[in-house]
Order: sequence, then structure tokens, then C-alpha cells
Amino acid sequence: MRRAARHAEIYRIGPTELRVISDVDTGKIPIVKAEEAVIRDYLQHGNWPHRQVSLFILKDLKPLARQVAPGALPPGGISSIEGRTVINLYDLANPDACHIFVNQQMMLKEGYWNDMLAVRGLLAHEHAHPLAENASTRASRSLSVDLALEEKPTEQRVRLEGLLARLVDQFCLTAPREIFTNLLAITSGFEAAMLHLNQHNVVNACKSLAGRAQLRTQLLQEAEQGQRLAGDVSQLLLAGDLESYGGLAMEVAPFDRAGQAAAASTLTDVLERDLFPQLEPQFAPTFAAIRQLYRDLPEHLSPNDLRGWSQQVADTIIAAMREQGLIIRCEVCEI
Repeated sequence: MRRAARHAEIYRIGPTELRVISDVDTGKIPIVKAEEAVIRDYLQHGNWPHRQVSLFILKDLKPLARQVAPGALPPGGISSIEGRTVINLYDLANPDACHIFVNQQMMLKEGYWNDMLAVRGLLAHEHAHPLAENASTRASRSLSVDLALEEKPTEQRVRLEGLLARLVDQFCLTAPREIFTNLLAITSGFEAAMLHLNQHNVVNACKSLAGRAQLRTQLLQEAEQGQRLAGDVSQLLLAGDLESYGGLAMEVAPFDRAGQAAAASTLTDVLERDLFPQLEPQFAPTFAAIRQLYRDLPEHLSPNDLRGWSQQVADTIIAAMREQGLIIRCEVCEI
């Protein structure tokens, strides 16, 4: 059954028409004001192509997930859409319009709903996606990752192989888009909001360590009971560490690139003190190596050149997993 929108309003911001559609009863007005302010700030920087912005403030994104064509789904499929706090759907071939979806359910869960500085950062980031396109981000869409474990395929190994394939795809192919998107938002006047948002995320990452400790205990018990090999425990923990926390390099490196060393240190000081020591020992040097590659990523790479850069990122991850005894073959290929 379709869920009816209770509120629909139109605003004019310079040359842009902002259409607001919502099924949320209360709390939407500050979100709309934050969106208006973000549009005005991007307009001042002169890199704003949109004549119409549709802002959907919804209780959840199930209606969106049902309407998006399977071929247009992000990594993770429908569950990935439903788990997003804010998402921007746009057509690079038609820059006149974009569609911003705000997920109240996830915003409340993550602690963003009543934090307007974080909301400003989220909206600035999503709007920066189509604005930050360059040769390297375009090249990333012409690559794919071929990864396989060179071991006997068991059910556990198949799941681990899938996790690593998604992880390498994210770190190698999604990363350029996120890096340049974050960089554009930071250099377009949203640096305070982006830093605040990332500080919030770093705090949440540290809080999640309790769940990691429980997972470690569970895996060790399974190894003791003969349900898995003892060597699997460290492999799964490292893969989980990279999946859960490695993406923070995409948040830190743009501050490096923007010359904002103090902001980068604000984030990494907490990570190095409170997070990294609790993870597998391979994590910290792997994070540092990936951060450096992200910091140095050129904007104008051809698909072949970006393939070479992406292979370096993949090799960094694979080397860390091999230290835990995992035999992996991984190649970044042009589609």
C-alpha cells in the first residue's frame, strides 16, 4: 500500500525551485531550512547546475527502495538504500534536477535528526556528488574488481570472499567519488559541518567496539568448539575491521588534500588513541597506506591509469589479509 505524502511545498532560492515532499509530522522545518542554506551557499560558489531540487523527508526509504530499478541500486542493493540517512539521486546527463531523500528513521538512529550542523554536512555532501565529477570519478565507473580466495570453497569461505570483494570494490572504485565529493564540500564553505559530522562518526565508531568484542568472543568460542578453524578468527576480525572502519580514510584524506591538517588531526588523534589499538595489528598501517593513496589521487586519470592506482589500493588490502594467512587473487580490470 502506498504511503501518502502529508506535506508538499515549493520554495524559490535564486534560480532554483525547491520542492519539499514529506510524510513526517514534526521536525521537518529545520531540515528544510538547512537545505535552503546549503543551496544558497553552493550558488555563491558558482558551480550549481540545478534548476529544480526535490527534497523528500520521509519516515523511511522503503517507498524509494521499491521504485528504484534493480540496475540502479547501489552496492548492497535495497538494504543499502533503506539504511542510508540521506541520498541524492541524479542524472549526470541531465543536471537540471536532483532528488534528495532524507530518512528520518536512520537519522534518528544515527543521532543526526536534531543536530543541524550534522544535517548541514550530510546535505552538503550529497549535493556535492554530481558537482565533484571529474575524469577520475568517471573512470571509476569503467572498472571492476575480480577477487577470489585460492582455497577450498566452504560456506564460510564463500561469505568471506563476498565480503572482501565488496570491500575492495568500495575502497578502489567507490572511493574516488567519495574523496572528491568530500573535498568539494570542504572547500565550498562546509568545512565546519563536515568536520562536525566526521567527529560524530568517529565517536560512533569507537562506541561500536563493544560489539566487536562480543564478535571476537563468539568467534573464539566457535573455534574452540571446532565449528571453524582457529586461523579464521583473525582473518574475519581483520576483514570486519576494514569493512567497519577503513572507510574513515575517505573522510580524513579530503582534509589532507584541502590543506586542513588541524582538522585531519582532530579526527586521527581520536582514532589512533581510542580505536586503532583495539583492532587487528594490520589495520593501522593499512589505514595509513590507503590514506596516503587517497591523499595523492590525481583528478584527471584515464581508466587505465586509475586501474593502476586502484590496484595499489587493492594490493594494500590483500597484503594485510595475506599476513593473516589468507591466499587471495585480486585484479582490477577495465569493463
